[in-house]
Amino acid sequence: MDARGWIGARAGAVRERLQAALLEALSPTRCAGCERRDVLICDACLARLALIDPKTSCLACGAPFGSLICTECAGAPHAGEVPPRVRDGPDRVLAMAVFADPLPRIIRAYKDGGERRLAPLIAQMLVDCAEHAEEVAPERYGGILTAADAVTFVPVTARAWRRRGFDHMEDIARAFAAETGLPVVDALVKRGSADQRALGRTGRQASARGAYEVVADVGGERLLLLDDVITTGATIAAAASSLSASGAARVDALAAARVW
Repeated sequence: MDARGWIGARAGAVRERLQAALLEALSPTRCAGCERRDVLICDACLARLALIDPKTSCLACGAPFGSLICTECAGAPHAGEVPPRVRDGPDRVLAMAVFADPLPRIIRAYKDGGERRLAPLIAQMLVDCAEHAEEVAPERYGGILTAADAVTFVPVTARAWRRRGFDHMEDIARAFAAETGLPVVDALVKRGSADQRALGRTGRQASARGAYEVVADVGGERLLLLDDVITTGATIAAAASSLSASGAARVDALAAARVW
């Protein structure tokens, strides 16, 4: 780089720092969970997360205590068993925490509030969740991260992308990949425009059925499919089923939250 280029680069860096300082002065950073100043997620909110124990969660839907009796899944597997592929959906599901305060506020601040700086923090929490599950419950979640060939994600609709200006799960997936070294496969396209948050269980299942088209070669791949919130499991099941039908060797799912 010549002197002119170096000076230009330095000027650009200074300009970015000044813009960041001005933005911080006009709109100070606050905790997405409780509005505390100067931090995106404070330690108090992290401590309040209702983490799901991977030793007792449902392998089929990620619900807490599902290894004992899962009210969400008919015939859920017993503790320590890896579920056979007796139904459409992921091979295994792992959810980090119950969808309870402060997690809904954090996810809304990111997804609907446009606080994209939260993406790397949420991605890091997902990495920690997967690593912890492999460590404490290897007979249930062994290899969910370390044996994956690539990471992919549940995409938003084109309408949601236009509204928000970004795909929230793609940002998380790319931060997750940067942390783990796994490649990102942008494998899925979502048809339709329905916002499933307004739908009940039956509506979600009907809306999700056939909603995802695979647009990348996933043949023989062991994939880790990321999503933000599992409500009924219809979305994650439809996405995983499309990947499996397109030749993926294995599809495990990892989500930040499980509605319970």
